[in-house]
Amino acid sequence: MNRKLYRICLFMVITAAVVSGVLYYRVLKKKASPPQEGIFVWEELTGSGCV
Repeated sequence: MNRKLYRICLFMVITAAVVSGVLYYRVLKKKASPPQEGIFVWEELTGSGCV
């Protein structure tokens, strides 16, 4: 396999990986449910040195 063909194949594999990753992320993002109404609880940490 000559160098040019190797580079083309490598480019195609990287492009396919990026495109499939983006599509996979978008599908997961669509399936994520929107936040529901609830109670926000604020808890203060005492004695741990955190401000």
